[in-house]
Amino acid sequence: MLSATDKYLINAIKGGDQKAFECLFKTYYPDLCKFAGNIVKVDTIAEDLVMDIFVKLWEAGNDLSISSSIGGYLFTSVHNHCINYLTRKHKRFVELKPETVDNLNLLVSGNNNKGPMEGIDLAALSQRIQACIDQLPEECQKIFLMSRADELANKEIAARLGISENTVKAQIYRALKKFKLVLKDYLAV
Repeated sequence: MLSATDKYLINAIKGGDQKAFECLFKTYYPDLCKFAGNIVKVDTIAEDLVMDIFVKLWEAGNDLSISSSIGGYLFTSVHNHCINYLTRKHKRFVELKPETVDNLNLLVSGNNNKGPMEGIDLAALSQRIQACIDQLPEECQKIFLMSRADELANKEIAARLGISENTVKAQIYRALKKFKLVLKDYLAV
C-alpha cells in the first residue's frame, strides 16, 4: 500500500514536477548507488545504472505505475537492472568472435612457438560453455552466475535469494558437475 507521501510524489512526477523528482533523487540516489555498487562491484558503473533507472522514471511521465512504496520500487528496479547488466556482461565475455579467437591464439602461442592453447578451438569452447550455462535449470543458472560472474560468497547468495547455504552449495555443485561432463575433452591433461 502506498503512503500518502509516495502517492503525492508519484502524482507530482507524473505531472512533470521537477522539484518532486529532485527530492526523490536526492533522497534515494546515494543509497541506491551503494546498493548497486555491492552488486556490480564498480562504483562508476553502479552510478550509471542507478541514473538509468531515474531517467526511465522521469521519462515514464503519465505512464508511471507504482503500486508499492517508491523506495521498494527503486531498489527492485536497480537490482533487476544490475542483474541484467551482469548477465549481458557475462554473455559478452563468453561469446568470442572468430577474430578475437585468432588474436588470443597469437597472444597465447607466441609467434611460432607452440603455446599451451595450441590446438584448442576457443570459439568452440566458448560455445560449449554458453550452451552449458543455457542448459542449467533457471535457479541453478542464477546461483552459479552469482557465484562465478558476480563473485558472491555462498552466504551472500543465500541471503539475497532467501534460501539456505546448503541449497546454494548443492546448486553450484550441480552446475560444476554439468560443466565437467560437457567440457571433459578440454579438461584432460
